[in-house]
Amino acid sequence: MSDIVPAIDPTCIAGLIEANITDYLLSVARLPGAVLHDDSESAWVEAQVPGATFNSIVRARFQPERIDRQIETVLNHFRQRALPVVWHVGPASEPVALGEALLRHGLTFVEEEPGMALEIAQMNRAVAAPPELTIEPVRDEAGLRDWIDTWLFPVPQAERDAQFEARRRHWLEPERPMHCFLGRWNDTLVATSMLYLGHGVAAVHHVATRTEYRRRGIGSALTVRVLHEAQARGYCVGVLTASPEGHGSYHRIGFRPYCSVRRYEWEPANHP
Repeated sequence: MSDIVPAIDPTCIAGLIEANITDYLLSVARLPGAVLHDDSESAWVEAQVPGATFNSIVRARFQPERIDRQIETVLNHFRQRALPVVWHVGPASEPVALGEALLRHGLTFVEEEPGMALEIAQMNRAVAAPPELTIEPVRDEAGLRDWIDTWLFPVPQAERDAQFEARRRHWLEPERPMHCFLGRWNDTLVATSMLYLGHGVAAVHHVATRTEYRRRGIGSALTVRVLHEAQARGYCVGVLTASPEGHGSYHRIGFRPYCSVRRYEWEPANHP
């Protein structure tokens, strides 16, 4: 508990947001056969499973005069294996023009999301779960299967099965840093969220609601449930990156922006 961040410091919160996200993405290096690369220039992980959360480039500190060669060195690892990969460009990425260089090398810009934070004790307590909604923690493989199926609905079953097999061990370990939650609307599985603890802050991940159940306050309730869990574990600061759909609800809860994260994707199907 000694490393827990007690309050938001505007001078370093952006770094903590990025560090927590990086830690989460690199956690898949624990999967059998995964490859982790982490040095002063770059950090990336390849887990031999297709998907944005399995194959990620999370840090790059390149020199402008060598940037093209450095990008090619990293990208070729995934090209040679025909694996899709997402390149995350956060506040610590260098140089400033890294995103423009990634486009030159065949990556596609996917999204830019604000990195947000709040002090949990100051969150808006008026955000309440609708009476039709119940939220439960995932404790076993059956619960994780339901969580994967809800999070990825309507992704084909084969992909959901691969996600489940890849995650079921290290996402259910007793000392795991991640904790998943399922939302039911009158007993129908409709939504997910996840808590990830790292670098002294508590991150909200994978807030997803099935399309036909949106705009009912479900995503906000799943987010608040994560924050309550973090607070019960002694954490004081919550962080996340906000999609355009979720930005408004996060702002109402009390999150404020401190940085941004851009994501670029390379897909082998687009580069035969």
